[in-house]
Amino acid sequence: MTIENTDPDLVFHPLKKIEIIVKGDKKQFVADLLDRAGAKGYTLVRDVAGMGEHGFHEGRLLFNDQASLVMFMAVASDDTIRRVAAGLKPLFEKNTGVMFISDAKVVRLEHFLKKEQAQG
Repeated sequence: MTIENTDPDLVFHPLKKIEIIVKGDKKQFVADLLDRAGAKGYTLVRDVAGMGEHGFHEGRLLFNDQASLVMFMAVASDDTIRRVAAGLKPLFEKNTGVMFISDAKVVRLEHFLKKEQAQG
């Protein structure tokens, strides 16, 4: 079965996506940075587990939310993502963590940009 796009209102808008993985004690710093940089919102995933430079990291550490890993995902304009990355640079010079930036396309642009960005 083939599905064709016959909807002229279905437009894919190019934006950038940033994924940020940090220790739980840096969660508020990253949330505040995303807000100050102009991100309209983000997704937060708690208790992230994985293998990296410092070995395997457990997702949920009993009684210790501050040491567990969290991952933020946000989609925004290139300028906003650059401000976030610039704000994270000093954090990553002194702390464990990573960020990934990639191209993304969204359908409902108004959900990812502040009103003045979406209109301009």
